Amino acid sequence: MTSTTLTDAQIQLIVQSPRNLWDPTFTDYTNSKPWIYQRLGHTPINILGRLQSKINAEFPGMKMAITEYENGGYNHIAGTIAQADNLGIFGAQGVFAATFWPPVGTYSYAIAGFRAFRDFDGAGANFGDTSLLATSSNVQNVMVYASSDSNTPGRYVFVAINRSTSSQVTAINGQSLSGTAKLYRITAASAQGQGTVEPVSIGTMPVSGSSFTITLPALSVTTIEVD
Repeated sequence: MTSTTLTDAQIQLIVQSPRNLWDPTFTDYTNSKPWIYQRLGHTPINILGRLQSKINAEFPGMKMAITEYENGGYNHIAGTIAQADNLGIFGAQGVFAATFWPPVGTYSYAIAGFRAFRDFDGAGANFGDTSLLATSSNVQNVMVYASSDSNTPGRYVFVAINRSTSSQVTAINGQSLSGTAKLYRITAASAQGQGTVEPVSIGTMPVSGSSFTITLPALSVTTIEVD
């Protein structure tokens, strides 16, 4: 699925696929070749959870790595969403290393998923060095990854993913914040015409207290830097 045009079903296969890494409730039964799901007796794949359980039982403390991965959608916003989701999952699940397996041809949309975390402002700003626990009440549509910065107290960076085809009003709760949130976003519309697909600054918003609300456009990745 490398076309610039994908069906809704193909888009959802790509943007939901990272859930196979960790979600103990997700079954990839709509995949046209669901052989792993079938071999597991029609149970959730939960790759990282299964591996970590084996490590805990046989060799506690061993590091976990994914030596090759890819999700498709290299020329579509779906690929950006899947890649950003992968990176958030790798950090949250304690993966030591992971290697993106690039396809033949162009894959700027997939690389854009990295830019949601690295140099998202074009001036060297990155996701924080300390992952914060984050959960979603609606994983099928929205996931948010959160971080703090040990070198800059009070600085927090969130990467918010909307994999649904409609906008989602999303409340981010639990972390005490104060200051200004700078917003950077990748959508299908913003990517059109870009030689290098990357986040676009969409302005700022004040934040205060332990909750703020943001509207995430359909099929988008939004990086939120608070300081």
